[in-house]
Amino acid sequence: MEVRFSVDTMGTCPFCRAQTLPGDSICYSCGRVITGASGMDSRVKGEFMRSPTRKAKMGVAPRHAMESAKPKRGMRKKSRINQLGLIALIAFIFFTPDAREFVLAKWAEVQEFVAEGMAPEQVYPLEAEYTVVRSIDLWNNGSGNGHLEESIMIPVDVTSNEGGPVALAYTDGTEVQKSNIQHILNMEIRVDGDTITIPANGLPTRSKANAVITSDGNQVWWPSPGTGSDNCEPGPCIRVSMDVPSGTHETLDFAITLQSTSHTWWHSTRVDGKLDGKSEGNSVARSGTFEEAQNRGSGSRYTEYGQHIEWYDRNCQPNQPGCNSNWAISGKQSSAPTIFQTAASIEASLPNSLKDNAYAYARATFDWLNDNIPYDYNAPNTARSGEQCLTAVAGDCDEQSNAFMSIMRVKGIPTWYVFGALTDSNFEQWQGHAWAYVLLPMSDEWCEANEVELNSCYVEGSVDVVNHKWLVHTPTAYIDWIEDSPWSNVGGYYSAGTMSGNDFERVRSFFTEDYDVYGGEWRNKWLGEDLS
Repeated sequence: MEVRFSVDTMGTCPFCRAQTLPGDSICYSCGRVITGASGMDSRVKGEFMRSPTRKAKMGVAPRHAMESAKPKRGMRKKSRINQLGLIALIAFIFFTPDAREFVLAKWAEVQEFVAEGMAPEQVYPLEAEYTVVRSIDLWNNGSGNGHLEESIMIPVDVTSNEGGPVALAYTDGTEVQKSNIQHILNMEIRVDGDTITIPANGLPTRSKANAVITSDGNQVWWPSPGTGSDNCEPGPCIRVSMDVPSGTHETLDFAITLQSTSHTWWHSTRVDGKLDGKSEGNSVARSGTFEEAQNRGSGSRYTEYGQHIEWYDRNCQPNQPGCNSNWAISGKQSSAPTIFQTAASIEASLPNSLKDNAYAYARATFDWLNDNIPYDYNAPNTARSGEQCLTAVAGDCDEQSNAFMSIMRVKGIPTWYVFGALTDSNFEQWQGHAWAYVLLPMSDEWCEANEVELNSCYVEGSVDVVNHKWLVHTPTAYIDWIEDSPWSNVGGYYSAGTMSGNDFERVRSFFTEDYDVYGGEWRNKWLGEDLS
């Protein structure tokens, strides 16, 4: 039995919801009969659609049952035409070059979002204040007295742009000021039961002739930088001269209290907005060329580092005749063929529009090292060069930094050393550490469009390859010394002291004495950048 409804006024077909006119006995949209009086009575009583119908199925509303039924021939034809039209429209939109580029770009964004969500990460505090102690343990197991001459670097305040007066200078005279990323609050030497306060930056200096004499008769002083056994050749430092009697264990502690703040030199949506520096940071879209890297900051960084394709000779003193060089950093094809070939491969992997893009080249190198060179927990005592790191297909922090800087020097991009120590986010474990700084220019076009003076239009950022930190400083990185010409004696930093005695041992380590974190935390994702 088929239910019938009468329509006395403008209404709606109870089957397909199409609009009907008074007196219609058939719905012209679905072809169903809608005459009869019983339907209106049922609707008024609130019993609409409660009567049985042969089109209905158990648990399925009559309208849904109707929609799944076989349509009439005319309806099927109309439906097919609509479907074909929709397919044609989708095909037209998708295969239009602009539309295809848009769709593919959106799909790439989705893929990156998913990849970023699944990528490993490290959590860092936004800011921290802590006391880190650089401890030197001395054991004299010999029959005679031992003697130590120790050189300890004096850490200094570090800003977001050590090479320039401001972060950015605009053509209208306004400026973006540099940020303090490390601020030294207090320094003291603890030896022989005495505590000796060291002034900020080691100023005023104190010569050996005016050294502090400890209760055990040892000497502590902080001279002017310079050559000679009583001075500090790599830069401002503390000198300690002490005797260690036979059969004794002595300690020499250098305690530094500092404030440190997270900072980024990377302009990217992947950087947490809480980090300072993001807005004036660099990116592949903002980057300048290799040639522009030579000119920023009055060209001083290029003069100091970029133009020197070989750097830090571990064997020879400057101008030493007859000495076979052993360069830690080299981009020279004859002395570092693997570095040179790798640099060429990295450049070749970039799209044509980015072949001369300094940021893209540096970032691609960073990602390549992360993908291809594992960390070596059994690295030799003497750090491998960049060339040796690649041929060994392994390297620790010094060695992977040597490799990164070597590949940068192939293109004349200024890079230089940073030394210090690194801890975990809970400040529980410390380890001596080395990483790199790099200068990356913004393009002339970007600088002019944003009314930034060309000379200030660049970033000097931190690159820590083994810890996946790209253009970012974290409070967990204590900066002991940043290489700075003319005091670029890297070997002097590594040696740091001499010992005499027939069975005398020295062990250097770091530990946290006190710390406090504040400002919240942020997450650094370990994920390569798509430069295609």
